[in-house]
Amino acid sequence: MPHKLLFVGDVVLQSSPVLSQDLQALIREQDICCCNVEAPLSGFGAAVKKTGPLINQLAQSAEWLQDFGFNMFAMANNHILDYGAEGLAHTRQAFGANVIGAGSEEEAYALLVKEVEGVRYGFVAYGENGFGALNGDRDYGHAWVNSTRVDEDLIAYKDQVDILIVQVHAGVEMVDVPIPEWRQRYRELIDRGADMVIAHHPHVVQGHETYRGKRIFYSLGNFYFDGISKTTAWNTGGALQLVVDRKQIVQADLFLVSKQGNRLSLMPRMETEQQLARLNEKLQHTAAYENYVDQIAVEQWLQHHRNYYAKPFNGLVQYSLKALAKHIKRLLFHRNIDYDLLWHNMEIESNFWIVRRAIQKLRKKQ
Repeated sequence: MPHKLLFVGDVVLQSSPVLSQDLQALIREQDICCCNVEAPLSGFGAAVKKTGPLINQLAQSAEWLQDFGFNMFAMANNHILDYGAEGLAHTRQAFGANVIGAGSEEEAYALLVKEVEGVRYGFVAYGENGFGALNGDRDYGHAWVNSTRVDEDLIAYKDQVDILIVQVHAGVEMVDVPIPEWRQRYRELIDRGADMVIAHHPHVVQGHETYRGKRIFYSLGNFYFDGISKTTAWNTGGALQLVVDRKQIVQADLFLVSKQGNRLSLMPRMETEQQLARLNEKLQHTAAYENYVDQIAVEQWLQHHRNYYAKPFNGLVQYSLKALAKHIKRLLFHRNIDYDLLWHNMEIESNFWIVRRAIQKLRKKQ
């Protein structure tokens, strides 16, 4: 009998989800069903010092997700350590033994093996660098995809299993294509032994492609993420079903899921196929794709990142009355250099790469 595996993106439950009957049926028919637990459970730990929002989710989330049928939980992401080691440890405990990508270094980088009717499946999860990454700054957090150990780990892990699935939490948020630097890194993961790479973090769905006969899904977007945005893109996610027969992935079907309030429903197949075709088309033509990414990089620099680089030093890049008032306030009351924000700008790969790309483009215009 073929096996079925389902992967969905980011989950932060601040309300009790209601799943449509067809979505419930889809989850129930899976042998393995995995989601990205994007934030620790509330009630434990203290907020850490970091740049960006601090997020947790309802204590009942672990019970709800397991009741729905999820039986594997990726935790390699940029919010899982928002409430420190205590918050993460409690969250790991609540989800049981089927956690990948976070904890101590041994736990975070470990291979989780599941055997189904004689087929050995291996699972690992990584995230890009961040305040919770195991990058040498801490001994408890999430596995870092660019750690020096990752490539050797994957080569060794592939020898232990029939199918190796790698999940990665990385990318530029709210952008519908992966940047070239992540495309290259995910291909390297295939080269090291991954049979499929499944990614999330941008909070929107991105396209997929085949590399050396193996699939890379660049972002499943959000599955159920409360409290940040109410846009259609934010509330549209991917549910990726793999079918495995005779130790080979023979089918990969991406369903789109729509969140309206607290209700999750599968989107109509025709609408799903149209949306996915548009996303995949953006990856096909190299010159057009590169130009599109460069345009996004410049837009993000002008809208966000130049302010991020000026703010740590109380700099000013906009001369509106509101900006001047904020600048004066910072000069009077916040004179220290914000090293956390500088680290956020320069050490998180997506931020660094998108800024470098923007600067390269803008220099050519001078």
